[in-house]
Amino acid sequence: MSGPGETHPELRYEQRDASPAAIVRFAIGLVVVLVVVAFVLLGLFSLFARQQRRHDPPPPPLAPQAGRLPPEPRLQTTPLQDLEQVRAQEDKELSSYGWVDRKAGRVRIPIDEAIRIVAQRGVPRAIVLPSPSPGAPASPAAGGPPAPAPSAGGRR
Repeated sequence: MSGPGETHPELRYEQRDASPAAIVRFAIGLVVVLVVVAFVLLGLFSLFARQQRRHDPPPPPLAPQAGRLPPEPRLQTTPLQDLEQVRAQEDKELSSYGWVDRKAGRVRIPIDEAIRIVAQRGVPRAIVLPSPSPGAPASPAAGGPPAPAPSAGGRR
């Protein structure tokens, strides 16, 4: 075994350090190359954009111009806000009292109140619906033939 002070001729390593000046020159050169490439790419993009605008077909004569809206019906421009307004209106109607038909004396009540009433009194046995107009097909709820019951044998 060798002692701590002995040299090992089979081990070799770099005898000199890297030059800091060379590293700085490389970094500066890299930044200059990146800036030049960026400007060349910006020039190419603007050239391509000009060429594309020259080759674009003119807009159709019926295309909407600034300030003019197309005829009705138009697409929704704010669908989420429209949905929020519809839901707010529905919530207001479902949670308040109001007239459905003042002449007939029909009113609407809040859902919570209707649930409470049905829980107290139970579900009515027969619901009297207004008679259908002459010539209108009869629905099962209005006294027409009952719908066939699904078979217990499974799917068809």
